[in-house]
Order: sequence, then structure tokens, then C-alpha cells
Amino acid sequence: IDCTFGGGGYSEGILKYPATKVFAIDRDESTKNYANNLAKKFPKRFTFSLSKFGDLKKVFNSESKVRGVIFDLGLSSFQLADDKRGFSFKSKGFLSMEMGLNKFSAFDAVNNLEKENLINLIKILGEEKDAKAIVNEIVNCRKIKEIKTSEELATIINKVKRKGNYNKKNPSTKTFQAIRIFTNQELTELVQGLIAATEMLEEGGILIIVSFHSLED
Repeated sequence: IDCTFGGGGYSEGILKYPATKVFAIDRDESTKNYANNLAKKFPKRFTFSLSKFGDLKKVFNSESKVRGVIFDLGLSSFQLADDKRGFSFKSKGFLSMEMGLNKFSAFDAVNNLEKENLINLIKILGEEKDAKAIVNEIVNCRKIKEIKTSEELATIINKVKRKGNYNKKNPSTKTFQAIRIFTNQELTELVQGLIAATEMLEEGGILIIVSFHSLED
């Protein structure tokens, strides 16, 4: 099972071995084009479902156990590169940060959450020590006008963080991480997905997880 299909790199790599079958999921609708191409190439050995981690057990309803499950967490390169998605600090598109199958956007969180909730969100999910100062500035700005783009949000954060020395890391990194995780309920989905995955694995099966920050770890 490939739980983060994306551009299909893992799935295609596994399918090169002729005895394999792959069931893939992804919550991002833009991945369906890649999945359709792979399904044409391997019609009997590849299946795709537009789903989140938490739905894994529901969509993969086979009685048989699987040999391996893969999670490659975080953003894909094409999600980050798409200006309309709002994941990039410089994005002039709508403040979305939605990976797919979302109930709300980053715009909703930034502009509508109560001050204390927003502070806790950025402090815990972003591990950001300046969460309170950042949220104070966000609240002041959103009183004047809605924060509509990622670029606007990054400018607000950078105003608070400008005195620090961040070398190569953008000063907005931790806050963006927090809002993205919250918008997509990433940790909740991951826990649900891991529980389902371990139940599906055969004895001696392999669970592979590629993670990028301490909360995922």
C-alpha cells in the first residue's frame, strides 16, 4: 500500500517487480492524472483511491494481508510549486494550504480562530517560541483587513521575527508548518493511518515512514 501516492514514484518503482500489486491512496485530486497513467500501464496490478490516511481501512477492504505499507509525509514538490495552493511563503494565491478533502482552509484558521487558540496552535504544532508575538500581529492586521495570501501572512510573521538570525531557514517556516498541519489535520490522520496499516500487515511485513520534523517522529 502506497499511502502518499503523489507523482507515483514509489508505486511505479515497486510495480517494476512483476510479482507485485500496489494499492495507492492520496487526498490530493491533482494526483489522479498520475494514477490514471499508472493504471493504464499496470491495469491488473495497480489500484488507486482518492482518500485520506484515516480512511485507509475503509477503502482497502480486502481480507488478505499486505507485505508492506509506505507513508512519505509532508508536502510534495508539485504542491509547494503550485502558487494557487498557498503553501509557499511567496505565494500570491489564496491562503489555502489544503492538501485535499479538507473541511476548512488556512485562510479560515488565520482569520477566524480565537487569539488563544491560534497561539496554542502555532506554539504546539509549529514549536514556535514567538507564537504569542506573531499572533498579536496577525490579530492586529486581520482587524484592518482579511489576510488573504500566504505572502501577506509571511510578511506579518517576518515583521515580528526580523531581529533574529535565521541563516537559510525562512522565519515563517514554523508558523506555516503549524497552520498547514492544523488545516489538514495531519497528525490525527497519521495516527489513524498507522493504526490501520499495522492491522493490515502480514506477519513479518514492512512499514516504512519518511518523516521531516519532530512532531511526525
